[in-house]
Amino acid sequence: MSSAKTRWVLGGAAFGLVVSIAGCGGGDEESGSADEPLTLQLWSDKEGAEEAVRAFNDAHDDVRIQLTNVPAAELSNTLNNAHEAGDPAGSACLVQSDNRQGGALLAQGIVTDLGDYLEPSADRFAAGAIEAMSIADTVYGVPNQRQPIFTMFHAPTFEERDLAYPTTWEEAIDVGKELREDGVHIFNLAGEDPSTWMNMAWQAGARWYSVDGDAWRIDFTDEASRYAADIMQQLLDEDLVERISYAEYAAMMQEYDNGRIAMRQLSTWQLAGHQRQADKTLGEWEPAPNLSVMGADEPLSAADTGGFLVPSLCENPEEAVEAAVWLATSEAPITYLADPAEGSGWYPAVADPNPYLDAVVPRELFGEYADETVPVIHESEEFAEGWVYGPNSRAMYEELADQWGKAMNGEITVASILDHMQEWTVNDLRDQGVNVVE
Repeated sequence: MSSAKTRWVLGGAAFGLVVSIAGCGGGDEESGSADEPLTLQLWSDKEGAEEAVRAFNDAHDDVRIQLTNVPAAELSNTLNNAHEAGDPAGSACLVQSDNRQGGALLAQGIVTDLGDYLEPSADRFAAGAIEAMSIADTVYGVPNQRQPIFTMFHAPTFEERDLAYPTTWEEAIDVGKELREDGVHIFNLAGEDPSTWMNMAWQAGARWYSVDGDAWRIDFTDEASRYAADIMQQLLDEDLVERISYAEYAAMMQEYDNGRIAMRQLSTWQLAGHQRQADKTLGEWEPAPNLSVMGADEPLSAADTGGFLVPSLCENPEEAVEAAVWLATSEAPITYLADPAEGSGWYPAVADPNPYLDAVVPRELFGEYADETVPVIHESEEFAEGWVYGPNSRAMYEELADQWGKAMNGEITVASILDHMQEWTVNDLRDQGVNVVE
């Protein structure tokens, strides 16, 4: 969050979803003419985006897309600066982001409601994808990436010890205790990244933010969140996990490749990187469904959805949404972004992803198990619905990460973070003039 006081749109007694502020204002987009096409600026740093844009431009005469590389870590601040300046020439008409960023950007009026423009194309998207980029009835993004969550296990580690793969987190703890005796960790947790814990709570049924009438309801202390905190605490207390930062990616991958981390929870976009870094263990990893939580019979996926947002400075929101729909649902751009080598290995957010799934399978990594991958992905296509990020989600996550690092270091318990985050999030929202209930 910037140091300047944020002007929340979704706040006070008028939750007002939303955001018909400032109509859409327009980057350096041209209005277009019979002789000159409309040009839409797209901000993205994703691998495959350049090829996707080229495919769009090859297929269209009346609209062109111009791509600018804006790193994901800088996107929100760059958008906020353009919005604060009120300078259409310094903004874009499409930005690649996700629902963790989108809720806050919508609340601040930096991006706009796309529902009316997107509704005619709704049937082209996977069930739940549009809802994942919505708050109440306000749609703030055109989805183009989902993250089905599954696992993979180092098969020899389990075969040599006659151990079955765990199917629940409780079983993972039990198996981890047996592996610990041989110096093998069941999993890796990074001190700067609480997403595994957050997503487990989400999968179990936690909803840290929800809309309640004209207010935000905040609930970090429900049963599902405390369940996930207990699982994480056991993994830490029993020394069942490695604690390698994702910033030390090469070191982490070396531990996987040396057979010292037995399991990884991941989605399609992480597969190619693992294959590139593997050497000794190529062909020894077997995909399996996500671990179940809280006694559920079937696992669910809980992870962010990516998509195209339209800044409120854009003067051509309808054309921007039409372009986003084409990029998100047409064969050529999907193929580029789904490519695990030259693209991003993305799982597309389309109604029928089947034509693209074989391409994301890292056959060297999975070896004889490669043909199991697509069926496992299909088992992972049911997503935990109803999760939204609130107006201060970016600041919330930064605070959560700070607290998580302390828990990883043994300074506090994981459960204590929930009480802290409940108080912190409520106070932060109220300080910003947002109507909150607990």
